[in-house]
Amino acid sequence: MATSPQTPLFIVSTGRSGSTMLSDLLSLHPDVLSLSELFNALHPLGFQKDPVDGPAFWSVLSQPRPRHTAWLRLLERGLVIDEFRYPVAAALRFRDTGIPPLLAMTLPTLTQDPDALHEALGVFVQSLPEDRVHQQYLRVFQWLCTRLGRRIWCERSGASLGLVQPLSHFFAGAKFIHVFRDGREFAVSAHRFPLMRMGMISAMFKRRFGSAPYLTPTYEAPEDLPPTWRGLVPESFDIDVFQNFALPLEPIGTAWSEMIAVGLGMLEKLPAGKVLHVRYESILDAPHAQLQRIVRFMDPGLDDPQWLAQAAARVRKNPPNWVNLPIDERRRLESACAPGMALLRGLP
Repeated sequence: MATSPQTPLFIVSTGRSGSTMLSDLLSLHPDVLSLSELFNALHPLGFQKDPVDGPAFWSVLSQPRPRHTAWLRLLERGLVIDEFRYPVAAALRFRDTGIPPLLAMTLPTLTQDPDALHEALGVFVQSLPEDRVHQQYLRVFQWLCTRLGRRIWCERSGASLGLVQPLSHFFAGAKFIHVFRDGREFAVSAHRFPLMRMGMISAMFKRRFGSAPYLTPTYEAPEDLPPTWRGLVPESFDIDVFQNFALPLEPIGTAWSEMIAVGLGMLEKLPAGKVLHVRYESILDAPHAQLQRIVRFMDPGLDDPQWLAQAAARVRKNPPNWVNLPIDERRRLESACAPGMALLRGLP
């Protein structure tokens, strides 16, 4: 029942900024347990109960989230959600009951048998005595490290810049690796990304009809739903309609600037030496140097030339796409991203 003895480590970003790539590269390290999307998977119940005993904490970790059940219906119709790591064909057995969140997003990246790992984790967690919720998480992370033969854990969730406040509150002394990229390129990437498209479309539904799809297993389409929107709702979902539905880039750039302002404000409150800012473009330009910088920040003992060579060789440059936008659209996007870009300009 020992808690994790290490300094808590979190990778945070606005999403679409290279944090998934970094998490995948760290997973190649023989000493690193790279936990992907754990707190995203558990949202919004992750810190709801404090203190919490073992059975109640297992409920937090295993209770299906309605949005994941909604995703299953879209996956069945051909939508690809990279963050949903459990095999889709096998996941369809959870249509009615809902899939446990850690099975949907986190455990499949750690093992070829996530069901067995989930079952064993449940036995361990339910045996825990009552304690503060962050201590329970630390016990889970240590258990996973021991079970999988790793020494240090690091958690990454997409679009997690907004989680800095609760994570720094519950995990005192935690270190944060903040991965960021050019906001204009973020907007173009987010515009195509299924989960962010779902979020933006849901917001449009909420403003116009008062309710949003994709958040619950069932959704009753409004009677006045325009025919061109019917392919967006789960009951009549059409992947082509979803992928081609027009979403403007300018509001995405504005939202990115706001996320950067809030996130940097929270990170600036943390003690010196607890935050490492990493530009995604710098990883692409100099992967060896940047990956070494990252692991040395995490723990100097992680410096491993063999891993470094293997991980750096997997990094591939991506040419920018925002420069190919029509000039008027490009100018509007640049204006929307300018406040966030100005804040990032002074970072190392």
